[in-house]
Amino acid sequence: MIGEAIQGKEAVIHLAWSFADDAQTVFGEDIKGHIHLLEAAASSGIQSLIYTSSATVYGRAVSHPVTETHPCLISEARKPLYALGKYAAEELCLFYCKERKVPVTIFRFWWAFGESIGGRHLRDLIRKALNGQPLEMVSGAGGAFLTMADLGRAILSAAQRRAPTGQIYNLGSLFLTWEEIGAMILRLTNSSSVLQLVPSDRWQGPAFLNEIWDLSWRKAEEELAFMPADSTEGMRSQLIRALQESVSEVKAGK
Repeated sequence: MIGEAIQGKEAVIHLAWSFADDAQTVFGEDIKGHIHLLEAAASSGIQSLIYTSSATVYGRAVSHPVTETHPCLISEARKPLYALGKYAAEELCLFYCKERKVPVTIFRFWWAFGESIGGRHLRDLIRKALNGQPLEMVSGAGGAFLTMADLGRAILSAAQRRAPTGQIYNLGSLFLTWEEIGAMILRLTNSSSVLQLVPSDRWQGPAFLNEIWDLSWRKAEEELAFMPADSTEGMRSQLIRALQESVSEVKAGK
């Protein structure tokens, strides 16, 4: 069935994946389906297979900025089975590229957003702001956000054969700290809450909010001519609009 779907196509963009962190789902469903797609791609003669992976495969950022040569510390990831699954999927892509000549390009990114932005911890911060509770942040913690428009441009660039096959690229549009995001949330909710900065070594909240994911996308710049399409202020405005939509969704109980 997959073979029929991609027969005669020039490029396949692989975005499908659960966000599960249990072995049965990751390896019984995600990886199994991934292998079916790679087998079909190996027989179809496609010109490009784009696989969207995740910065989760790095596990824990131990050097900054985080480049593609950063070690993949899978066991130290917040969701280790999810990270292991995504890493295994990458390795399978590279194997099929080498052994079956599937023209693969792999993208890693931290957090992509479009008209809205999801995320359990982000929604929790919005709820706290709406309820007038303090927003606790670790100074400097944050990550490289990626606009869906920039993701689309990178995918098109790679699909048009501008990318060397068998390569891994980080992607990002702008780096923002949680302190900056918290300030945006307070303005959007007209909240009386305050930001409380906590030293990293005294943080007792979710580990996700105590991490720095400053991905470097220089390799994508050099090999794919990838550059964020908007200015830093323009992308901040895009994120604010996405956060506004998320605030509306939280208010509506979604």
